[in-house]
Amino acid sequence: MKVTIYDVAKEAQTSPSTVSRVLNSSSLISDTKSEKILQAAEKLGYQKRSIRKQRGRAVLSIKLVLGRFKDKKLPMFYSIPDLIQGIQYGVPDNKLNIICETSTEPDQLFANKKSGHTDAVIFAFTNVPKKTIKHLEENNIPFLVLNRAPLSHDFIAFNNEEGIFEVAKAAFANKKDLKPCLLEMNPKQEVTIERRRGYERACEEFNIKIPIVKTIKDIAAIDGKLIKDFKKKGINCIICMNDTIASKFMIFALDAGFNIPTDFSLTGFDGSTFNSMLPRKLDTISLEIHDLGQKSGEWKINV
Repeated sequence: MKVTIYDVAKEAQTSPSTVSRVLNSSSLISDTKSEKILQAAEKLGYQKRSIRKQRGRAVLSIKLVLGRFKDKKLPMFYSIPDLIQGIQYGVPDNKLNIICETSTEPDQLFANKKSGHTDAVIFAFTNVPKKTIKHLEENNIPFLVLNRAPLSHDFIAFNNEEGIFEVAKAAFANKKDLKPCLLEMNPKQEVTIERRRGYERACEEFNIKIPIVKTIKDIAAIDGKLIKDFKKKGINCIICMNDTIASKFMIFALDAGFNIPTDFSLTGFDGSTFNSMLPRKLDTISLEIHDLGQKSGEWKINV
């Protein structure tokens, strides 16, 4: 005979609704009572019904953790509405309860008792602390990391290295007397390292022995003096690690009387929405946020 939550409730001397909350990782129930219920469930051999059996009528509760954006330019690249819509497209047969959070800390992430149980957590464009991973694993809550590649955990990431590699090759192929330079910020960040690796691969393919890389402290470092210095050194192809850098370079280069792409061929990376407002269309790589969200939704259905 199949063990039900009513059997567990009787064994633990509590209500079926309390058992349901505990088995769905609710933070409403005290640790002592939760432990008692979990022990009763294990003793009776209770098996929680798989969410896949409820396909088409289940309400999935997903926490979307955006973190706290220190870089105020991030919303230019990552459209949160597109991401949410993509997640909804990924689970077309289910109703979704998407709860947006702004902290990756476990004591804050699961502090909102009104949010009830959580079927899965999606971390978007942010790193996940080890203590949060531990909490999720201990409570058997599936989680996914977007735009990162953590070892031993599910993730969906843009291929930054391959993207820069392809856009750099296209720029190199169209430039005579090629002398390129990668313009980057935050040299120790994961995304910067990946994009630099792609640039170096492109340089190797075009037999450029010593790839030139210029690291700037911040976006304010891009000015007329920097651009004239590039021209003086014979650099004629600028591979920018993102569209923000490329956009400012373009504006200052044009103001200084240089021509894009005759004097400088120029590429970005991110497919930013403000690209259409620039004096000249920027060659870039688009990050499809909607598709990223859809893959996240499909992941939840199949975990």
